[in-house]
Amino acid sequence: MAGKDGSQKSVVKKREIAGHAAAGIGQNLVYGLWGSYILIFYTDVFGITAGAAGLIMMFTRIWDAVNDPMMGMVADRTRTKWGRYRPWLLFMAVPVGILLILNFYTPDLSGGGKVAYAAITYVLLSMAFTAVDIPYWSLPSAMTRDSSRRAGIFSIARTATTLTSVISAVIIIPLTQRLGGGSQEKGFFRTAVLFAAFSIFFYMIGFGNIREHVEPVKQKKEGLGNSLKVLACNKPLLLIILSVLIILTANGLRNSTLPYFAQYNLGALSLVSILTALSIPGMLAGMLLAPVLAKKFGKKRVFLGACIYGMISNLLFFFTEYTDTVRVFLMIALTCVSFGFILVLESAMIADTIEYAQWKTGQRREGLISSTQTFVSKLCLALSGGLIGLILTVTGYTPGQVQTGTTLMAFHMMMTLVVAAAFALAMVPMFFYGLTEEVHAGIVKELEAESRNEEAEE
Repeated sequence: MAGKDGSQKSVVKKREIAGHAAAGIGQNLVYGLWGSYILIFYTDVFGITAGAAGLIMMFTRIWDAVNDPMMGMVADRTRTKWGRYRPWLLFMAVPVGILLILNFYTPDLSGGGKVAYAAITYVLLSMAFTAVDIPYWSLPSAMTRDSSRRAGIFSIARTATTLTSVISAVIIIPLTQRLGGGSQEKGFFRTAVLFAAFSIFFYMIGFGNIREHVEPVKQKKEGLGNSLKVLACNKPLLLIILSVLIILTANGLRNSTLPYFAQYNLGALSLVSILTALSIPGMLAGMLLAPVLAKKFGKKRVFLGACIYGMISNLLFFFTEYTDTVRVFLMIALTCVSFGFILVLESAMIADTIEYAQWKTGQRREGLISSTQTFVSKLCLALSGGLIGLILTVTGYTPGQVQTGTTLMAFHMMMTLVVAAAFALAMVPMFFYGLTEEVHAGIVKELEAESRNEEAEE
């Protein structure tokens, strides 16, 4: 798979990169419908209480915290003629599609039966989705060791998945209305069938085109404790996780605040769709520029630069009067650039720590290390979800009423000043991050030399 010199730099073809992006489209078709609309389906269509739905989701997030690293270890130990991570696109495509459909199916059950059905199908889809998601984000590290090429793969994948999320957000409700013919039950179910079919199609494109070029390292089967040591002694990984955790938690708070900010500060809930649409060009610009600038200046410098930009732009947003709707629209577009940078750099920098872990411990755990990315995302959702509820309570928010100046200022600060502070705080761990491109290249050379020596001895 590698060249005679052990190099992994020139083997990734364009169709493989496109295939990886296609599989990401399949992933986000599922998540776009399920992640955004399952709650309103449960409460308004299926007929279970918001409390029951909330408990189901909270339990599942707790389970996900355990399930993600477990799935990472399972993926690392997978051995097939297709590779370690690629076959999961094949194995799980149909189960994910079927479970998506079952999540939006409305069986004729009693109240308790509906809660049980919702809980079982929701947890099963969460597990099936994880069984594809962890291998999917591990694939770039199995496609190439080259750091800049991996950054490019992540950039294209993030762009494709973001566009899929936006398009899904625009078309889902019109689709449910058109396909349902006046029935929300039929509308959601038929939309789920359509999305499941397309997601399977894109998963298959990904499976058919992706290739794993990095040979798996021969290593002993380790228990959970020893495997987790790979994470504990991986200083660059822990520093990245800490920085990203701060930023994405603030972003989660901002996203949760957006509907309140639109309705009460700007005066119309309908502005949410406009604000969301305005955020996309900036995010896409950041995603596309990240690998280009990282190749020239290094990922650490670009990460710090994105944090500085995020801090300054959000401070400017804070000093923008929210009564000036045009300037608010402009600031929403400008402040989202930094998030696009962070999403791509997070994936690429976490991938670089795989070689560091192999060099430090002898264990190359792509799946386990990549699982930290999804774990952090889920942890951020849980933290931001809990914090927004607390903040609404403390600031005296009253649903549907004219809000006090204190509450309006709290909404404005969560959209601006809190995010600026998060970017400033996230820079601190990065000052101690030492896995630069030069250091990473040296580690890769050492690993390739060791591999050639082992092959010569055999």
